Amino acid sequence: MVTAAPARVVAGLRRRVRRWSRRLRDATPRRLAPWQETVAAGPARSAADGAVELAATTVGELRRHLSTTGESTDRLRVVVREWETPYPGWSGRLGALPYLTGHQLTLPTQGRGRAEVSVVLARPLPVPRILAAVLAALRPDAPLPTPAAALLAVGGPPPPWLPARDAATAVRPDASTDGVRPYDLRLDRAGPAGPGTVGVAADPVGMTTADGVAVVAVDASAANPRGRRRPARGQPSGRLTVTAGADPTSWRIDRTPDEVTVVAGRLGEPLDDRQTRVLADLGAVTADGPGTAAAHEYAGLLAQLAMTGVPVHASALPPRTAALLGTELTALLTTAPVADLFAREIHGVRLRRAALRRHASAFALPGAVAGAYPSLARPPAVTALLLTRRPDRIVRAVADLAAQTYPELEIVVGLHGVELRPEVRAGLDSQSLPVHLVSLPAETGFGAALGEITRYARGSLVTKVDDDDRYGPEHVWDLVLARHYSGATLVGKGAEFVHLEAPDLTVRRQMASEIFTDVVAGGTMLLGRGDLEAVGGWRPVPRSVDRALLDRVLGAGGLVYRTHGFGFVYTRHADGHTWDPGQDYFLRNPLRRWDGLLRHEEFGTR
Repeated sequence: MVTAAPARVVAGLRRRVRRWSRRLRDATPRRLAPWQETVAAGPARSAADGAVELAATTVGELRRHLSTTGESTDRLRVVVREWETPYPGWSGRLGALPYLTGHQLTLPTQGRGRAEVSVVLARPLPVPRILAAVLAALRPDAPLPTPAAALLAVGGPPPPWLPARDAATAVRPDASTDGVRPYDLRLDRAGPAGPGTVGVAADPVGMTTADGVAVVAVDASAANPRGRRRPARGQPSGRLTVTAGADPTSWRIDRTPDEVTVVAGRLGEPLDDRQTRVLADLGAVTADGPGTAAAHEYAGLLAQLAMTGVPVHASALPPRTAALLGTELTALLTTAPVADLFAREIHGVRLRRAALRRHASAFALPGAVAGAYPSLARPPAVTALLLTRRPDRIVRAVADLAAQTYPELEIVVGLHGVELRPEVRAGLDSQSLPVHLVSLPAETGFGAALGEITRYARGSLVTKVDDDDRYGPEHVWDLVLARHYSGATLVGKGAEFVHLEAPDLTVRRQMASEIFTDVVAGGTMLLGRGDLEAVGGWRPVPRSVDRALLDRVLGAGGLVYRTHGFGFVYTRHADGHTWDPGQDYFLRNPLRRWDGLLRHEEFGTR
């Protein structure tokens, strides 16, 4: 029998091994191998039982079958040859399927290798419908919570940019129900929408609204910065060449200066895991131009690359392509590359942020139909939870939150056994966001107090903030975007940038980001309010409240994801911390240090 204490020691040792292996990886630029194209086989019928069989090298490659396979079956077998768990011990769950009579999921015991899923139904269903449920068992797929959403109807195979979960719940355009219209939004290459509904013409790289407005859309579960490496000296760069119509690969990135192709793909196809792994190791990409590609195809490719976080530079964009990408993303793409690694990393963060906000289908599709359904175009509301015993720090903390660019944000402040002086109340009243104040007795435990102020949250998402840390203006957007593309239950940032108050230094610690993990900074945690309640909420403990919540999420089968650390500065005072490893802990082997508080607009400190 293993007692709790030794189990924690073993878990801690495993975390250290993973941490040091990631540091070694980040410090060693990877030499990218020449790209080898794989040929994806189409669906086949088993001679033994008539099951449809799908085989793919990666989950991303398997996902492409959603938009290429139209037949129906009551038996489906799926094989992924190079499956990898997002986090040790994780296993997904088959998505909801009507008429399900049996299924079998076999994953490799070491977390990497061959994965197989078999499904048996009482009635045939379209293969994309079954495959969407299978994908939920092979990769994290938690949708952004929302209080309202349109029911989709999809004519034919779903477009490649439509997330699998949306493809799973879509109905046929000829669906009929009693007393309620069959759908709210129709995606199809042609054909009018039904009475009282909205129609959008879909194509492989986006859609065109009824008003003729073209929109580029990308599935963020395919194109995202997961696994993105921190820039390092000696990291390879590449040149993007588009050869539409002349080469079956359509686009390729050649390593510079030796011009070896390290990654390639086809226009209009979502990225797969093999491609994003290479892109995560590239330090920068220079685009030659669209070649013979159409403007919307080239825009779709650039949007996908930008969403992975690789710094892409396109010195000049055709006007039509620039219009599709929008002002913010176009300005970033056409900005001259910089040699400074810190500035380059920030540029990559801004690129991915701009691309995800505009082109991730979770935001692009509701935005495209905002004329008919304006409320659906609003991102999920977020409630910032601030519990404090230090009223002198409240105004500055709330000012950081009021400066957020995220449009749907509210603030709930818990006054934990303290009263506000008139000048502090006046400072709060002057902020651009309303602040809801909740008074709590001093004897209430910290965890119980957090639970109490959470009752006042109206947002679909809640994020915990601390009164002594600093938050840049894009911080909340970063968390919402990470929640979307990671599919994790809980997301946050690491205590990567640390301001040490006593010596008045800011250090950047060696810390991996854009990974699934079991540790994020407590003052950055964001999750759905429904997810918080489903795992049991905040534990009524006096300390280690953050660790307790992380353990509850992981224990319930959820995932924790750590995005990049920009926009958050963790503050260490000389005393007053429940966890105090000593100042030397934070000064050990920093990547970089600054005198005083780091001053930069990304952190809201300039």
